[in-house]
Amino acid sequence: MAKEEQVLFPAMQADYQGSLDMPIFVMRREHDDHAQTIRAFEVLTREFTLPDGACRSWQALYTGVEKLVCDLVEHIHLENNVLFPRFERRRS
Repeated sequence: MAKEEQVLFPAMQADYQGSLDMPIFVMRREHDDHAQTIRAFEVLTREFTLPDGACRSWQALYTGVEKLVCDLVEHIHLENNVLFPRFERRRS
């Protein structure tokens, strides 16, 4: 996210006239990596199914991680499908 905040988003706001295709490509690749990590969390937690007899700490952990995953999935979707296409060069 630091790269987005420090490089990509300021270039988008400044109406940068050069190509942003490479930084966007890099961000999409990172999003793909995040998706693999998310999938690993889902497998590890059996789709965020609490173990039998889970204490409140485990419940809070699962709830928090599931919320983080949902927020991250939404973030990735908005960037990949709404924001980035506005700044990628159209290829013929």
